[in-house]
Amino acid sequence: MKRLLNIKAFAVAAVLALVLSNSANAQVLPDDNEFVYVAMDLQGVLDLTLATDPNVEFTFNTIPSYVNGIIKPNVTELRVESTVPWDLYVQAETANWAQLQAFSSAGTSTVPSTLLEVRVIDGAGTSALPNFTALTDTRLDIVGTVAAGDGVAAGSYLTTPDSHFFRVDYRIIPTLTAQYQAGYYGLNVIYTLAEDL
Repeated sequence: MKRLLNIKAFAVAAVLALVLSNSANAQVLPDDNEFVYVAMDLQGVLDLTLATDPNVEFTFNTIPSYVNGIIKPNVTELRVESTVPWDLYVQAETANWAQLQAFSSAGTSTVPSTLLEVRVIDGAGTSALPNFTALTDTRLDIVGTVAAGDGVAAGSYLTTPDSHFFRVDYRIIPTLTAQYQAGYYGLNVIYTLAEDL
C-alpha cells in the first residue's frame, strides 16, 4: 500500500510540475525596446590612378630621331576602381604645345598637339586604341562613348585587370619638313574617368 501511495504521490507531483511549467510559459513577460537608427551612405566611386611618373620626356637631337620619331612604350600606367559603369577618355589640354624655352629664333614655335600620338593597351594585352592616334584638345574615346551602356562594368584593377588596367605608349615624329623652332616644349595630357550614363 505504501508503494502505491508513493507512486500516486509521484504521479501527482509530475502532473503538478507539468501544469506549473505550462502556466509559467503561458505568462506574458514585460519587455522594453530601444531602437537604433542605422543609416548607410553608398557613394559612387570613380578612381583613376596614375601609377607611373607623370612626366614623360622626349629628346630629339639627331636627324634620325626627327625623321623616324621616338616611341616610348608603356610609359603611363592607369588603374581604374569603380562602383559604377564607366568610360575613359584622353585629350590634350590645348591645341598647341607651350614653348617653355626657346633655343633659336629660326622656325615656327607653333607646334600642334597632334604631334603627340598615343596607343592604349588594356590588361589583357588588347589595344583599346590599337593604332597610334594623334591627340587634339577634343576628347578621344579609350573605353566607351557619350552613349549609355557601352562602358565597362564596376570593378577594380586588382580583381579584373583585363578591363581596369591600361598601359599607354607615346610616339612623336617631328619630321624635318615642319621646321619647328628649337626649344623646350610642354603639353598636358588629360585622362578622364567618367560614369557611363
